[in-house]
Amino acid sequence: MYDLIIVGGGPAGITAGIYAARKKLNTLIISKNFIGQTGMAGAIENWPGEKNILGPELIFKFINHLDNYQIDKKEEEVVSIFKNEKFEIRTKNNLFTASAVIIATGRKPRELGVINEKEFIGKGVVYCTTCDAPLFKNKKVVVAGGGNAAFEAAIEMISYTDEVFLFDISPKFSADEILQEKAKEKRIGLFKNIRINEVEGKNFLEKIKYTDLVKNEENTINADGLFIQIGSLPITGFLNDFLKLDSDKNIIINFETQEASEEGVFAAGDVTNIKDKQIIIAAGEGAKAALSAYRFLKK
Repeated sequence: MYDLIIVGGGPAGITAGIYAARKKLNTLIISKNFIGQTGMAGAIENWPGEKNILGPELIFKFINHLDNYQIDKKEEEVVSIFKNEKFEIRTKNNLFTASAVIIATGRKPRELGVINEKEFIGKGVVYCTTCDAPLFKNKKVVVAGGGNAAFEAAIEMISYTDEVFLFDISPKFSADEILQEKAKEKRIGLFKNIRINEVEGKNFLEKIKYTDLVKNEENTINADGLFIQIGSLPITGFLNDFLKLDSDKNIIINFETQEASEEGVFAAGDVTNIKDKQIIIAAGEGAKAALSAYRFLKK
């Protein structure tokens, strides 16, 4: 029996854990892994105090800070949460109970939804540039997407290979101007109005079929890798209607207290309906959620 269980081990969950530990709450953090989106990110240039830091290095600093405190951690996947007298959080193998809960499960990569995508995952189709970029040294790769994540992936890939192309289905890139300028300087092939339709190959990816939406022409490009960077989805499937979600499946919270629709349940970070998804905002929300949970428990 815990005072507080935190579900999720990214910046929001870890920060919540640090604050909970400092408030002397008997706390458990359960997370499928303690890597998350931050651990899969490339260069991060907007974390205060660090002009440039790799995602894995930053998340390691978070975890190292957390480990200075007496706090339980479990690397398990939560499959359900419900309330009897106390909150009951079930993983695939265990059942844990607590008086308050913070949900900080973050998000997962959005799939492109093209023919054969699932069949080629790990065989040329990838979602984590930092994880897999070295495997494509001197290979020809296509990055799908037009936002910051896509441009950052393309820029990271250019250090491994000269043949990097970025395909965006939209007529206008949404990435920050500074990233667009950097991509042009790196001579990355940038293409708008391109819809990817299918990936092909024998044992590994060999070709990508696409449509030029301006010319209404179908074409094929030979490629060894397809890096899909088109956003993400909140990890809320395990809630099973336990909390109120918005139309995009984000947890609806009280922005002042981080409390969700069920009293005693708080949420923080990218899994919530807050507009901006940033590491620093997630960490701040984790702190707010822990302080709110502390006040709830001490009522």
